[in-house]
Amino acid sequence: MTADQVVEQLSQRTVELVFAGDHVQLSGQVDYPSSPVPVDGFPLIFILHHAGCNNRDWYWPFASLGLQSGYAVFRWDKRGTGRSGAGGRGSASQDAVNAYEVALEQSHINRRKVIILAQDAGTGLLGDSYGLFARIQKPQAVILASNMLDKEAILAIESQVCVLMSETDWNPWKQYAKAACESHSRNYAHGAQYYVIPGNVDRKLIENNTLPPTARSVLVDWLHDLWQNSKSI
Repeated sequence: MTADQVVEQLSQRTVELVFAGDHVQLSGQVDYPSSPVPVDGFPLIFILHHAGCNNRDWYWPFASLGLQSGYAVFRWDKRGTGRSGAGGRGSASQDAVNAYEVALEQSHINRRKVIILAQDAGTGLLGDSYGLFARIQKPQAVILASNMLDKEAILAIESQVCVLMSETDWNPWKQYAKAACESHSRNYAHGAQYYVIPGNVDRKLIENNTLPPTARSVLVDWLHDLWQNSKSI
């Protein structure tokens, strides 16, 4: 990166945030890479959680990979987890949409270069609510980790797609990776790729606070290619 591509150095590399969900107060953070700020801002990875009780810290393996690749990363605590509030009123889907809007409002972010990384049940939430996210800002690309969208449901995702699944996922990869990406490619020209991580790997792809080396390598290469291609546009 040359000097004329840089506007400033960040004084903070992590910014803590409190924001409104749907009838609940939510908490999150945006992490910035250690590199200088590009003129048009950092590309952003927005993490969309699975349905478990894990807080934002559980997603550090994905966040660290994004930061290493030059992306800012937005993580947050779902209602009832971490530092977010809890409550029976309101929609978890609307919480996620609110979080996405807040992420895109942060300083030093290029909102036209946002990737949504959806994990497990988060892929289903994104498939059901993609239009709500796209209304705020259509993502440049979507990563579906431990994908739960079949060849019909994945057509809700009208952007470039990367599917990442464990070979031992109880959802068969031939259906939720291979067939899903083939269906997406037949219907859209955005591009759809899938990667199957071999071996006895946890279906959520995170074990002992780390990603399997193959998964990490695949995502680093994919993010690098996406970044290089977007710079040439």
